[in-house]
Amino acid sequence: MRVAVVGCGRMGRERAKAVHSFETSTLLLHDEDPSRARSLALECSGARILSSATELFREEPDALFICTPPHCREELESRAIDSGIAFFVEKPIGTNARQTVTVLERLCQRKVLNAVGYMNRYRNSVVHVKGLLRSRRIIGIAAHWIGKKYNVPWWLDRNLSGGPFNEQATHLLDLFRYLAGDVEIVNAVSNASEGIDTTVIGLLRLRRGGLGTFLYSCDANDKDILISIETPDGVLELRGWDLELARNTIDNNPVVTELKPIFEKETHAFLSAVSSGDQSLILTDLADAYQTQRVMDDIVQMLRS
Repeated sequence: MRVAVVGCGRMGRERAKAVHSFETSTLLLHDEDPSRARSLALECSGARILSSATELFREEPDALFICTPPHCREELESRAIDSGIAFFVEKPIGTNARQTVTVLERLCQRKVLNAVGYMNRYRNSVVHVKGLLRSRRIIGIAAHWIGKKYNVPWWLDRNLSGGPFNEQATHLLDLFRYLAGDVEIVNAVSNASEGIDTTVIGLLRLRRGGLGTFLYSCDANDKDILISIETPDGVLELRGWDLELARNTIDNNPVVTELKPIFEKETHAFLSAVSSGDQSLILTDLADAYQTQRVMDDIVQMLRS
């Protein structure tokens, strides 16, 4: 396989290293800052550095990882579709849902295998919980995702990332959708700092019944993540960045031990789908991620009003 990675920052590094461990025949790297591409190439022996996106598409890779900031992905996605290249894009899919409409329309005209980086769907603990909830009524979900600000210049800029809530809390809202079905935002308020929503609390109505609450903040010094799910049969709690199943009063079955780091597991699932054509290996595609982004947009609109 010939695999390209565009954007050699934190997530580009994670994807490139995972691609390298998949033993692909060729790894192609491109970044607007050539020094970052060179640094990453040293970690992935045999990787080739490309000077431009145009050169990348001339190479006709089998798969493309788009790891650029959220505001500048549409052109790469569109060119991948036009070239028939499978692509993987990091979350969130954009600064808002409108940004992806044209790409989705292109995908309707030409089917190209694609995936979005909601890695938590691939965790064995989340898969286990989803199975337990499949036949059970959810009374309610209480969740929080607390952390600190990322030290990259685009992250706090609403025009580039959609704001920290859009860029980071999207993981939390995607898990609500994945575990409980589609959700409807009932109310949300924020504690904005210099016009940026750094702390947000919201109330959701779950499609399958029940209610959900979430608290998001990037004003802390350390991560603290919890998803607590109440059902008539018992309680399920996913805790920490690894979403360990810390409490389960429904069954006694253990969660299967993870054999790979989560980004490697997710990356390998996508590459396996590309090589085999088995789209069922992909747990989030662009059309599904678009629905998560619409929920995020609804919350942001409520905060603005």
